[in-house]
Amino acid sequence: MIALEVGIKALSVNEAFQGRRYKTAKFKDFEAQVNLLLPRLKTPMRGQVEISYTFFLTNASRTDVDNLIKCFQDILVKKNYIEDDRKIYRIHAEKVAHSSDFIHFAIQPYKK
Repeated sequence: MIALEVGIKALSVNEAFQGRRYKTAKFKDFEAQVNLLLPRLKTPMRGQVEISYTFFLTNASRTDVDNLIKCFQDILVKKNYIEDDRKIYRIHAEKVAHSSDFIHFAIQPYKK
């Protein structure tokens, strides 16, 4: 199991892309910051996995929890935490009002 915390405000998918597939400057900056905060893994979690996300937000009422997942999850694949996001079989996501912004996530083998 992998469980980590990243001290950054989650970026919503609405802020990440313009048009169909063009990354915004805000997403490029978010991606660069997360890349610096997350250690690189040599071997990703293989096979079917489940992920739990907790998004701690100073303004939790302003975004949908599902919009926070996509950008961060794509970075987890790029950073080699998951071999392929098609292998994710269960997602648990929660947003929590907090005095600072950060993300906690855990990846483990999928259990039916």
